[in-house]
Amino acid sequence: MNTRKLLVPTAVSLALGLSLPLQASATNNDAAACSNKTLKGVYQFATSGYNIVNGTAIPKAIIETLVFDGKGNVETPHISLSVNGNIIQPPVGSSGYYTVEADCTGSLVFSDGVSFTLQVRPSGKEAKMLQTNPNTVMQGTAEKVLPLKAWSR
Repeated sequence: MNTRKLLVPTAVSLALGLSLPLQASATNNDAAACSNKTLKGVYQFATSGYNIVNGTAIPKAIIETLVFDGKGNVETPHISLSVNGNIIQPPVGSSGYYTVEADCTGSLVFSDGVSFTLQVRPSGKEAKMLQTNPNTVMQGTAEKVLPLKAWSR
């Protein structure tokens, strides 16, 4: 058998096969699945926005530490805020609870009534937060800085 006659068609077939685009296939296994466990650890939260008081936008900014336990509870042991340029540093913030759905969206409600809608990265390294209380325009990002086991008070 002539090897040359066999090599040429094989090379052409291989070249044509490699030039065709590969078809991506998505399965249910490719979807991210989040839960309350996705938010577990110590996060630094930075946000700014406005409270609307009698039709006037009052600027505010907050930096705080959020400690998510992976079970739906959150604490805020450190908080600093500025409201209309006045710096306020309460000893601690409010505790609260959160939920994270399988599609990585969720909610956070503090015991003082402040509430947020969440969009969480499947890795748990970051959560986008949008305050949902009336007369408030505020959004920010919480970034994971420590695992929960590394947190000490």
